[in-house]
Amino acid sequence: MTVAASCAMAEPRAVRVKHRLRWGAWLLSAIVLLVTGMLLVAAIRAKIMNLEVFLTYFTSEQVLLGARNALILGTLALALASVIGLVVALMRVSGNPILAGLSATYVYFFRGTPMLIQLLFWFNALPTMFQRLHLTIPFTDIVLLDAPTTTVVTPFVAALAGLGLAEGAYMAEIIRAGILAVDKGQRAAARAIGMTEAQVLRHVVIPQAARIIIPAGGNQYIMLLKSTSLASAIGFLELLRIATDIYSSNFMVIELLAVAAFWYLVMTAFATAIQTVLEKTFPQR
Repeated sequence: MTVAASCAMAEPRAVRVKHRLRWGAWLLSAIVLLVTGMLLVAAIRAKIMNLEVFLTYFTSEQVLLGARNALILGTLALALASVIGLVVALMRVSGNPILAGLSATYVYFFRGTPMLIQLLFWFNALPTMFQRLHLTIPFTDIVLLDAPTTTVVTPFVAALAGLGLAEGAYMAEIIRAGILAVDKGQRAAARAIGMTEAQVLRHVVIPQAARIIIPAGGNQYIMLLKSTSLASAIGFLELLRIATDIYSSNFMVIELLAVAAFWYLVMTAFATAIQTVLEKTFPQR
């Protein structure tokens, strides 16, 4: 046998890999495309939307104002909910039975009642309970606030309080899960080198927990942006409220709802982009 022949025999042959067809996934895709096509054809035949009206209100000043108000309300509510959630989560894991019981009660109540009821409560019940708000610095005559409650608890304030407190219960559970996910051995090691409990939280637990809660926190921000539509029930001029006021006068219901839906999609896309950047910048591991 020649050297060339032996080399040819030793050379491995390429193996062709044949992938199995996933018929279930292809069948499901075909069904989804078929149903979507049928809905589009039905909408076109019924002339359900006037494209000219949609484009007219798409960038109107009123609609843009509503989108801006919804974005501001959702962002501030998330910031308030994050602060509340952090405090409540720390109370829950503190080991103190009183603090843990209070935090558990808070989470149970605000997660167990509809967010719309909470918004209506803050807007209607507070002015009834307190006719006037009078706040002073203790042991001094300095007045911080003295005004009728109705002038202080505006639709924006009521919406911010309702959304922030309700979302704070969800954020508390998300943050608590992130704190518990940090390895206990790292906490023990930090205490062994002389760190106080506050230093352990600040330098060891919270930085790692923050990376863990980013995905769930981003999802809650998206939910919160859409939940700002509930503020229309108390008269706050957010996106859905303005769209409702417009179609109440011109009866172009579908077009205005489509405009509102589009801008909600834009806001959620903005939140998703922020979440993606944060997840890539601060990976869990």
